[in-house]
Amino acid sequence: MLGTRTARPPGPKGRWLVGNTLDYDRDRMAFLIRCRREYGDVFSFDERTIVVLDPDLVHDLLTRTNDDFHSESVPLATRIDPERAAADAQAWMTARRKGWHGLNRAVAQAHAGRLRLLFEQTLAETGGEPVDVLPVMERFAGLATADFCLGADADGMAEVLTENVRAIEPLGGSSQLFPAWWPSRHIRRFLRAREGTLTAVTERIHRRRAQPPADHPQDLMDVLLAARDPELTEQQVQLLLRGIMLAAFGVPATALTWLVWTLATRPDLHHRVASEAAAWTGEEPPPLQALPQTEAVVKEVLRLWPPTWLIGRTARRATTLGEWHLRPDDHVMFSPYLMHRDPRWWDHPDEVTPDRWLDPARTPKRHTYIPFGAGPRVCVGTQLGMIQLCLTAHWLTRNHEVRPTTETCVPKFHDLLLPQGFRARFTPRTP
Repeated sequence: MLGTRTARPPGPKGRWLVGNTLDYDRDRMAFLIRCRREYGDVFSFDERTIVVLDPDLVHDLLTRTNDDFHSESVPLATRIDPERAAADAQAWMTARRKGWHGLNRAVAQAHAGRLRLLFEQTLAETGGEPVDVLPVMERFAGLATADFCLGADADGMAEVLTENVRAIEPLGGSSQLFPAWWPSRHIRRFLRAREGTLTAVTERIHRRRAQPPADHPQDLMDVLLAARDPELTEQQVQLLLRGIMLAAFGVPATALTWLVWTLATRPDLHHRVASEAAAWTGEEPPPLQALPQTEAVVKEVLRLWPPTWLIGRTARRATTLGEWHLRPDDHVMFSPYLMHRDPRWWDHPDEVTPDRWLDPARTPKRHTYIPFGAGPRVCVGTQLGMIQLCLTAHWLTRNHEVRPTTETCVPKFHDLLLPQGFRARFTPRTP
């Protein structure tokens, strides 16, 4: 019987009482690299968690999400109810399908037009002074995602999202999870921020519903509220808006910071993107098809520094993954960062080489490039994220000078792959 077989992959024994948690938290990437070297592409982290770095097994895991696995992730130790998780997943998928199918070219163009103004506003706020680039990009990402989701009702939402993300950060800094009742100021702050975000989203839904419907959708909320057959419930609309806004805050900001670092420290790549930007003569933002060099640089940045560097799934029932048996509530983790830098799948894996994306003969091995995940729970902001990253690079190289004031940008493997220590000065480019 499947339930009576407990084959587990090998892994480090760990310390008494604390297992591998202390060694992992001391240097997360070094720990994973050592375990892969000693135990292979599948190893046990503890008795309920395995780490998988085999591309085909990771693809299998992702395609079976919402069936054999779920992706619920919270920064608190909570017992997951399989039935509730399945219902939430179904509501999320219904809202996602309605949302993305309704995002027509007009909605994307309306957002892109506003996006440039938000970007210019964000850089202008730096006043040409040296700044820590990550908070600047977080500010821009917050404004951009609130605009995309809420349009005219976005005012004040970036600050709400900032507080939510700041409240999560201390809880994401450790692999140890604590229950919601634990007497901690960090947990209390997180719970207040989560409730505040839900309240802010709900208020904006009610405000929009009290108005006559728009003739042409201008943002994601318009699309979701106009959905029919079936009509989306308020909970489904709230679920998607909150999920996208939180996901599209930290992840794009991190990716944008790595992108700015690359353009600022690689004059050859800056020249490629700037030349492509100068060649665009249209008044409207260019489509991605007009920016192949820019898109190649963005893809390479996402390969080397995927913001979501570690992703997890939880088994909903007794099942298998490859030759390994999993029990209900067992966890499976995988690292796009390690897969993207594996010399078995990539030539010169640690070098910034955008040409690999321009040469059909260098197409990556299947399932080895997953900066946004894959399967039914693939990041809902994949298309939006690529548009925002490419347009930002386009406007940055076309209209601004970036001068680094620090020589290093150190990766920190936190909940996201954070770029630390990168400071720069942004100034308008003179004609």
